Amino acid sequence: MKYAPKMNRFEKREMKYARLQKDMGGTGLFVYENNTDGELNLPKKTSSGVAKVGPRQRFQGDSYFKMWVGGNINLLRLVEEIQPEEGRKHLSEEKTMSNSKLILDQPDCITKEGKIERVVVDEKQQKLNDSHNPSQKKPEVLLTEDPLDSVEIIFG
Repeated sequence: MKYAPKMNRFEKREMKYARLQKDMGGTGLFVYENNTDGELNLPKKTSSGVAKVGPRQRFQGDSYFKMWVGGNINLLRLVEEIQPEEGRKHLSEEKTMSNSKLILDQPDCITKEGKIERVVVDEKQQKLNDSHNPSQKKPEVLLTEDPLDSVEIIFG
């Protein structure tokens, strides 16, 4: 779009509030520990209602605080996972497959969760006659050993 539609100040406030809720939202419940020797002022209250965390103190929070774990920032340390994230529940449900074959000729792929196994789901067998209308007759074709050398038989 070349020009954005004009919005009044109430619509702008609603959009800003929705964007803020999306950015500050998180899923799951985790136990974090302040990894510094100073007091941390958190940008949002934790699930227990704490806004300031003392040195080496623990608190419960959602996945929003994971961005402060490890890496260059390393302000927090993840102690344990109390309630898993909703996204992981869906992945665990997808892993349980009823009709599947394990593919053994693939190289091992190891992640933090463990070794990944690749499977092939059994598909329905395809019909040999791919015509949509079985009553419609097609011209008969005689095939020889060489598939490029075919001869059509025409009945008159």
